Order: sequence, then C-alpha cells, then structure tokens
Amino acid sequence: MDECQRDIRVAENFSRKQTFAWPMREYPNGEIVVCWDPAKCIHAQECVKGLPQVFNREKKPWVNMHAASSEEIMRAIDRCPSGALSYRKAEDAGKSAARIKVVKNGPLLVDGQCSLVYQDGKEAASRGPFALCRCAGSKNKPFCDGTHIRNGFDDSK
Repeated sequence: MDECQRDIRVAENFSRKQTFAWPMREYPNGEIVVCWDPAKCIHAQECVKGLPQVFNREKKPWVNMHAASSEEIMRAIDRCPSGALSYRKAEDAGKSAARIKVVKNGPLLVDGQCSLVYQDGKEAASRGPFALCRCAGSKNKPFCDGTHIRNGFDDSK
C-alpha cells in the first residue's frame, strides 16, 4: 500500500474512530512535553496509580507537570499500555513541522506541530494528526467525518 492509499484509508476511518471528539492535549514543564491523546486512552490508570500527584482526573488541568521530576513522569508514561500518554524532550518541540496533505476528493490531512484555533480563541487541536473537511458536509466541522465519501465530493469542480 503506498502512502497515498494509506492516507485515504486513514481519512475514511476517522469518523468511525471518533478521533476528533477530544483533541490531543500537551503539558510542558520546560524539560519535557507530555502529550495526551484521549481517543487512545483505555483508562488502565497506570499513570494515576504510578504518580497520583501528577495525574489527577479530579483537577484541572489533570496533569500537574510540577508535582514530580521529569524522570519520574517519563517512567510513569512508559507504563501507559495504550500509548495515550507520550512525551518528548522540550528541545525537540519544534522539530516536527506541520505537514498538510490534500487527499484527492477527500480531506486535508494535517500532521506535525501546529495549532488549530477557532475564531473565539478556543483551541480545537494542538497537534496532528487530524483531518479537515473540504466537502462542507461534515457534522464535526472543521474536522472530517467521512461525509465526502457519501456525498460524492469531487475536488476537480
């Protein structure tokens, strides 16, 4: 399967996975950036059990990056079975530039480091991957929900 076919398959499956119901969140502390993808979370609670002072669902934000050392936080994240939690070194933050790919008769696939912000300033997504609707039929705008497949969207018109 070539890259284009893979991207189309990913785009077509977005609506089934409900990937965009909750955008990915990032929590920095100056040394590392913790990334949380709630769509992947299976609530095994390895993070909460391992470092309850850092990961506390009752608090907002639920990740307190200053309640433990970066090393302790990384060890707790390494125990996450679903991959919903990940981290990167803060100095690596700008190394993954945003990439936008147009899928023929489909969405815009956005990957990498970028922010999608609504007019009112509310952040819709803090980093890729996500797909943006081009057919105007999505019920989850600005994100693609696969409607372009059903409505016969043709980007050549």
